[in-house]
Amino acid sequence: MPRNLPLLESEQTDPNAAMCQLFVVVVLYKLKLSESMTLNTLQKAFSCLRQGQANIRILVYDNTPGGQDPGVLPGNVEYKADVTNPGLAKAYDYALETAHREGFDWLLTLDQDTSLPVNFLQQLCHTAAFVKPLTNVAAIAPYISGDGRVLSPFVISRHWIRTTHLQSGFIGISLQKTHAVNSASTLRVAALKTIGGYDPRFHLAYSDIVLFDRLHSRGFRIFVAGNIHVQHEMSVFDLKNRSTPRRYEEILRAEETYYDDYMGKIGDIVLILKLCFRIVYRLWRTGRSLPYFRLNAKFLCRRLFWSRKHRMESWKQSSLLGS
Repeated sequence: MPRNLPLLESEQTDPNAAMCQLFVVVVLYKLKLSESMTLNTLQKAFSCLRQGQANIRILVYDNTPGGQDPGVLPGNVEYKADVTNPGLAKAYDYALETAHREGFDWLLTLDQDTSLPVNFLQQLCHTAAFVKPLTNVAAIAPYISGDGRVLSPFVISRHWIRTTHLQSGFIGISLQKTHAVNSASTLRVAALKTIGGYDPRFHLAYSDIVLFDRLHSRGFRIFVAGNIHVQHEMSVFDLKNRSTPRRYEEILRAEETYYDDYMGKIGDIVLILKLCFRIVYRLWRTGRSLPYFRLNAKFLCRRLFWSRKHRMESWKQSSLLGS
């Protein structure tokens, strides 16, 4: 972990001075702090902040089995090891409770594979100050890209027949049902508390999709920060090199449950078609390995021959077993 992150405490005597109150959580898994792209670029982003512009605390939540020695950390950085590897939802909820208890307004969620621009914190704090009075704005979502494509934010059509991305450069409150990926999203602490935090059933995959669905259902809006551009690596785009069959099965299981929980009969048909498409085009024709082909076939059979009740019970049991 870089050891020269500055301690950004307010030097003003008024504790309620107008500054960005930002709690940052970075989730690690089997990666040293010093090797995290996120932590290294986050460190550089501090250089653009003005004195007194922000009060920032950082929590490094480490899901690495056995934990690790974080070394000497700055005063505004806390390290917590969780050897149970509970995924993202528990880590983010832990950070949420800490942020709420200590009076922070915003929670910035990050994973280990995000590259932040050097002016990220400066622009984020400026945006947070602008939208702070707009209490119906629950999140600030930058533009995120990776592997040559736009990843976030995006709009999901009804029954998830298709997803579309907002026009590049758009800045403002989206009037559509807009979603964003977890990493680099900044959430209003009060809004997250209103919906009860993250859904523990979706501990990793689909945790962001479900979160934004729940925010929208309570009438909250998303502010799209089109002037902030972030790079992020998505393991699902490179199954062989960045995702194991076990991890891919967890994604398919979460997808199955999301459709059972949030979509109707048309959504059921859409998921069947998506699974068929992956089997024929993305897996078979592109030469990806047999285990991924078999997993898609397995979940297609579950969709065709299992009842919704049976699938949900299977999801419940897998969650209890930790996989």
